Amino acid sequence: MALIELYLPLYHNKTQKIMLTLFATKKSKAHKSHIMNLVQLAKADGKISRSESGLLIKIGERNGVSPEEVFEMVDASDDFFYKKPETDAQRFNQLFDLVEMMQIDGEVSPKELTYTISIAEKMGVRKAVAWILVQALVDGMALDLSKEELKARASEYLFM
Repeated sequence: MALIELYLPLYHNKTQKIMLTLFATKKSKAHKSHIMNLVQLAKADGKISRSESGLLIKIGERNGVSPEEVFEMVDASDDFFYKKPETDAQRFNQLFDLVEMMQIDGEVSPKELTYTISIAEKMGVRKAVAWILVQALVDGMALDLSKEELKARASEYLFM
């Protein structure tokens, strides 16, 4: 009986570890998909500026993606699997990050705008509304509105 008592806690801990790893893997895939969207946006105008690189690292670290992994994503192929955000909060946060990335270098290229709108559509925003939503976020950021104020405004256009 002592052997079983010793074995069960070890088994229980291994199971917990495996479950946590699976959860972390699913979560990290979602975060990496988001970072890859940001990388693609940063590349849309043909160059990644210093300010874009800094924002990529900052958002990566906030999402548990190391700077090394971000640099690997920058060097990676343009082909990647898009993981759609599961919640409204994730959708808003990802759109917010995309718009922030789009503006960080002081220039918004037509390719960056088109890419951001296409990601909004992939998230489930209707095509007719995607441009209006992205423009509302751009305008709100220009007015230095808080993220919460922007979230409230965005709820008029989307899923929240």
